[in-house]
Amino acid sequence: MEPRTGTDRLLYERSLVEPYVGSIGWRSIFNITWCVLGWTSIVVLRAAGLIPLWAAIPLAVVCLQACYMPMHESVHKTLSAGRPGLRWVDRSVGALAGWLLCESFSAHRITHLKHHTQTNGETDPDLLNSKGSPRDLVFRVIVGLILYPLGPVMAAVPALRRLLPRGLASRLAQMAQLRGPEAGTAAKPVVLSHLAVLIVGSALGYAETVWLLWYLPAWIGRFWLSLVFGWLPHHPHSETGRYRDTRIFTFIGSTFLIRGHDHHLLHHLFPVVPHYRLRALWVDMSHHLAEQGARIEGRAATTLRTTRTSP
Repeated sequence: MEPRTGTDRLLYERSLVEPYVGSIGWRSIFNITWCVLGWTSIVVLRAAGLIPLWAAIPLAVVCLQACYMPMHESVHKTLSAGRPGLRWVDRSVGALAGWLLCESFSAHRITHLKHHTQTNGETDPDLLNSKGSPRDLVFRVIVGLILYPLGPVMAAVPALRRLLPRGLASRLAQMAQLRGPEAGTAAKPVVLSHLAVLIVGSALGYAETVWLLWYLPAWIGRFWLSLVFGWLPHHPHSETGRYRDTRIFTFIGSTFLIRGHDHHLLHHLFPVVPHYRLRALWVDMSHHLAEQGARIEGRAATTLRTTRTSP
């Protein structure tokens, strides 16, 4: 069968996607609820001395990194299902989840939508964070962990920027340019609020809570998120076509670990489909995507070959 093209292709894809959109994102609302309650419970249990620090930190990482998916869904308005009267739900959940992850929701929305429209291109704001090797990601997160709270200080005292290595200063300037002035402006009050919590919390005797149960776990979680949402789905970040700029890449347990984004290509094609419905959509659309020359790798490719050759 010849691959569908033009209007026929678009109408066919729309017919397959339609059953997966339009419903309120109750699952995402549940997700942000358990993330926040889980993290809060860890803080309370640790304060009461009921769990050791070595257990509290990784548990905090699990809860905080999971905040990203509700924030990401809020960017694409799947919690409100696009209903104008419920946009406040997207904004509220996105802002809360982003704040816990040391991220401005407004800034992330700007840069993430740029990423969708310019994926793997020279102006893709995600490239500087996710392109390279996992070792590169570790280094970038460590640098981010150190420099993030110092951002307002450097902005107030520009001379301090001269202390940064030239290569790092150049990279930060390039990142700011790719993100754009709107994202920078949106991020400033959020960064200041984070700095205030770290300083005030430490001064009031809650240093362990703000540094070891929130700030450090948030950045460890950000490394994981950079790896599975930025690096893995787009690697090696070299193609820009509609069906090639990211991929379907599955392995044992991948849907659970990456929360549906082992089918990341489908998210780029149809961002209004919630992440927890991508796997089901893949079942309906796999052969069509293969006909379009999509990047299909890992177990998904093996399964697809098997179904194609089976009688």
